Amino acid sequence: MQLLEINRRSQIVFYEMHNDARLLLSMREYKNDLGRAKSKKHRPNELDAKVGEIRREVICQGPAFQNKLLKGNGMQDLISIEDLSRGEIENLFSTVDHLRHTPDVFRHALAGRVVCTLFFEPSTRTRLGFEAAAHRLGARVLSVSDMRNTRLERGESLLDTTRMVGFYCDVVVARHVEDGVMHRIKETVRVPLINAGEGQVRHPSQTLIDLYTLQEHFGAIDNLHVGIAGGIRYSRAAKSLIAGLRKFSNIRLHLVDAAQEMDEGTEFPRELGELNGVPALEYSSMKEMIGHVDVVYVVRVQQEKFTDPAAYQRQLNKCRLHRALLSRASPSLVVMHCLPRADELDTDIDDTPQNKYFQQARHGVAVRSAVLLRCLDADSGRGAFGRGKSW
Repeated sequence: MQLLEINRRSQIVFYEMHNDARLLLSMREYKNDLGRAKSKKHRPNELDAKVGEIRREVICQGPAFQNKLLKGNGMQDLISIEDLSRGEIENLFSTVDHLRHTPDVFRHALAGRVVCTLFFEPSTRTRLGFEAAAHRLGARVLSVSDMRNTRLERGESLLDTTRMVGFYCDVVVARHVEDGVMHRIKETVRVPLINAGEGQVRHPSQTLIDLYTLQEHFGAIDNLHVGIAGGIRYSRAAKSLIAGLRKFSNIRLHLVDAAQEMDEGTEFPRELGELNGVPALEYSSMKEMIGHVDVVYVVRVQQEKFTDPAAYQRQLNKCRLHRALLSRASPSLVVMHCLPRADELDTDIDDTPQNKYFQQARHGVAVRSAVLLRCLDADSGRGAFGRGKSW
């Protein structure tokens, strides 16, 4: 759009406070362009007229477009793993490598920035992972993890809450139980938004951790046979991982789905298990699948979805991974789990070479640090570092 081009040349920054639209224009580049072109013909009143034209166009476009202007200065949201190309994922992994091996270089990377974790659904690992990442990068953290202490409990709307929070920080990290809500929040928040888990579909930071773990272990993600077992259709980690695997070549997906006897059970969606036109191979049990895969990704079997305890136990047994089953697998098998676990993954796997789920968890802070750096358009000391939010 023409206005976005003007934004890139003129460094327009738009702020909206309540219903009072305020536009701050830095016209330095625009003035320079005018001066180089027709220095004697353009007068201040003509420049003022151009500013007025831009202001009217911005206001007429509405909040969603205004939001793009503010985030157009290199800062980016992360709502879904599908927001990222393969190249962007690989670039982010390079940042993760640097963070892991030279952490001191990044110690002040986000100095002067404020990160807000806004969790409308309980979380321990994801919330603490982002907060630890922010602290290690030198940022300050505002945390809201108990909604009973917010105005939401007194009738304030979700979008009003997120709008206000966006005024207090430089990036919002949010989790919510409702599918699709992050796109609504994105339209109200004037700073980058990171999806820390949404409904039953999206969990992009967890997927980046999973993919990074695969790349670190195998050297490349292409050509792997990946098995996923558990309550797949209700697992955002599993669905998000499948979406992430679509970025890579010649991946073959193998599934053991534990949802056939769930109270809300429906036919397994075929499109969920399809990777780049190749349908997944489905198995009746972990025992049947384990010999055919390079990776087993175990997800929780959601007991709360079953009305019959016996049905839950049957489905758990067919997805459960225990040490005896490793004899049927390749010696190079990798076992992963996003944690926390229950009975679907036995502790007798913990001391085996196949266990990569603790390493997977250890990567969490570095990966989430890289996500924060990406969303705030920052690096180890160049460019955007230390600017902080304008008051």
